Amino acid sequence: MIRQTSRKYASAWEQRKLIMVAPLQRGFDLPAEKIIPGVYPVMMSNGIGAYHNEYKVKGPGVVTGRSGTIGNLQYVESAFWPHNTTLWVTKFYGNHPKFIYYLYEKIDLKRYKAGSGVPTLNRNDVHDTMVFFPASRKEQELISAVLTYLDDLITLHQRKRLWFAK
Repeated sequence: MIRQTSRKYASAWEQRKLIMVAPLQRGFDLPAEKIIPGVYPVMMSNGIGAYHNEYKVKGPGVVTGRSGTIGNLQYVESAFWPHNTTLWVTKFYGNHPKFIYYLYEKIDLKRYKAGSGVPTLNRNDVHDTMVFFPASRKEQELISAVLTYLDDLITLHQRKRLWFAK
C-alpha cells in the first residue's frame, strides 16, 4: 500500500488491487418464467430488464455487464437483483459506493473483454488492476458529488437539445 500526500491540505491517497477496494461477483440466475412482477429491479447487462418481487442485494450497488454488454456501468440506489449476465460489487470496504461507480467507470472495463461471439468479462482479470484512490471517505463523497453534478448537468443539456430539435 502506498500512501501519498501531494499538497499540504490534500488527504492521503492509496494504491491497491481492485479486489481489495470493491470486488465483483457474478449475478444470480433468474429465468424469465420465474420473474414475479414486483418493485425490485432485475439488473441485466444492459440495464433494468424487469422488476421482481424479491431482491438479492441491498442498495446502493454498482453493476456492470458480464456477458454481452461489457462496461455498461449502473449505479443502483435501491435493493436489486443482479442477473447472472452481470457482475456486481459485493463489498465496498468503507468506500463511498457512488465513488466506486465512478472509479469503475474510469477503469474502462471494455478493455478486459474476452471471447469472439458473445464478449464476456472475467472478474479475476479486473481484480488484479491497481487503482489509486483517496483514502478519505469524505474526499470520495466530495469527488462523487462533483461528478454526479456534472453528469446531471450534461443530461439536462442533452434533454434540452433534444427538446429544441423537435
